[in-house]
Amino acid sequence: MRYTSKYFIRLLTLILGIAQGLVADARPNIVFFLADDQSKFDHSAYGNEKAPTPVTGKFAEEGLVFERMYTGQAICAPSRSMLYTGLNPIRNGCFVNHINIRPGVETITKHLGQLGYEVILAGKSHVGPDGQFQWTKRFQPVKIPGLPRPWIPVEEMDAFMQEPGDKPFCMIVASEFPHSPHIKDTSFGVDDVKVQSFIEDTPDARTSYATYYQSIVEKEKEFRAVLDMIDKHGLRENTVVFYADDHGHKRGKFTVYDSGLNVAFMVRWPGKIKPGRTDALSSFTDFVPTAIELAGGTVPADIDGKSLLPVLAGKTDVQHEYVYGVAHNQGIQQRHVFPQRSIHDGRWHYIVNFNSLEQIEGDRAAGKPIDYFFEAGAQKHASQPTEELYDTEADPDELSNVAGKEEVAAVKARLRGALFQWLDKQGDYLGEAGPVVFLKGHQHELDELDPKFNYKIPAALVDSLRGLKNDPHVITGPNAQPPVVAEPIVPGNVSRKGAGGAKGSVSEGTSLEAFLQNKRDYCAKQGKAFSEEKYRQAFQRLDVDGNGVLGTNEWTAGGKKH
Repeated sequence: MRYTSKYFIRLLTLILGIAQGLVADARPNIVFFLADDQSKFDHSAYGNEKAPTPVTGKFAEEGLVFERMYTGQAICAPSRSMLYTGLNPIRNGCFVNHINIRPGVETITKHLGQLGYEVILAGKSHVGPDGQFQWTKRFQPVKIPGLPRPWIPVEEMDAFMQEPGDKPFCMIVASEFPHSPHIKDTSFGVDDVKVQSFIEDTPDARTSYATYYQSIVEKEKEFRAVLDMIDKHGLRENTVVFYADDHGHKRGKFTVYDSGLNVAFMVRWPGKIKPGRTDALSSFTDFVPTAIELAGGTVPADIDGKSLLPVLAGKTDVQHEYVYGVAHNQGIQQRHVFPQRSIHDGRWHYIVNFNSLEQIEGDRAAGKPIDYFFEAGAQKHASQPTEELYDTEADPDELSNVAGKEEVAAVKARLRGALFQWLDKQGDYLGEAGPVVFLKGHQHELDELDPKFNYKIPAALVDSLRGLKNDPHVITGPNAQPPVVAEPIVPGNVSRKGAGGAKGSVSEGTSLEAFLQNKRDYCAKQGKAFSEEKYRQAFQRLDVDGNGVLGTNEWTAGGKKH
């Protein structure tokens, strides 16, 4: 079908009319409640009859429930940065946990602030830098005796809503529940929980679920407090309330499966949004443009997301053709190398694993040297091949990978082509040929020893990545520079040059004295203070058999999971 310019003008007029219809009376207040580490399938609103979610369950009956809302990365800082910028993780720059967004990226604080809104963060932040997230008010979480995590700051929020002033406001209420550590003193027994099909149903798993459920109860109390506060101050009719989970929990964090990316999302606006459910394929990038239009503004052309107002008005169930996923495991406690990218069309979900064990074994068979850190990362995902494809209508838990089946070859080719076109447009450093590289994070570096996390690597590899870690902002985005691609790091042969210059090595069978001297030399070159006690302790941790020499039998692949 050919579309004329008149058709597009009529369509644009219709969409603008819908948006104006929702905000015609007055620009509404916006309250967005964001839960921390809760899976969509752990909600009664999404079919789990055992989930302790009466508040969100009742809220779902009053609002529009999204079946296919997706975050782009199942980890705290990237998911929040995406939600608050309207840009996908690679474009906004926060695709490694704990790092800042890219310099120059505009956020919801600027977009709504220049439209005359108070923009408030109440609760958890986990985004930065402050210069780009200039909240007009910042209400800090409040510690509660007996709870493992702080509560939302209800007193400050209540005081503000009592006297909000003349401006409309947007308040992000960011809970720290049900994020671990979970509440140990739980009222749930092992038979009171629902274990998903992709989780091994063991007594330990059920005990973990029971404490997790208790933390969900705490989150529900917080959400109830927010809704009661809105009613108490007569704000219900002119306040759009959003509820979402930042990403999944069980097989949810650090993954691109639907259990991590497909999140609970509900919106209520009495008299404006008709209660019900929608299958619109939607993205966290859509919140900022939605908020801008609710505030009466015009959405910037360079934002990745689209306004949800036509969906909220009940005029369409079509939002995006595709949604995308990103995953990185560098810079987190379970540090390792396993970058992933994915694309979803609402039914078919295609995943590329760029450092699969399949690739490692192929390189080994071809006689190529194998990087220690790359192999350690691949081994943690030994069951995941380079390509995965799931029919989420027939297989919602994504248990049957059909990527190798001839009858879906055309589907895979279509999604693969669209995915790599998108990566190129986003300014991703990854393409069809990779490359897999080391990334510079805020903490949890691959080549460090840290007693707190029981990190263990061969002594020869401590600090071996100096000069080889890439700044995530430098190798991505519109002005991306080619990444530093390291030669394979092989234990026993790590004396080599990188971007930072020559690197000293510690050979197998190294004595304590030689180990300490190596570290003295390293610290002197780096201008760092040398702590003999620190490195003695590091040596002792590595010297498992206590013979005063580091042998290959004392090497371990990767760190302990937390």
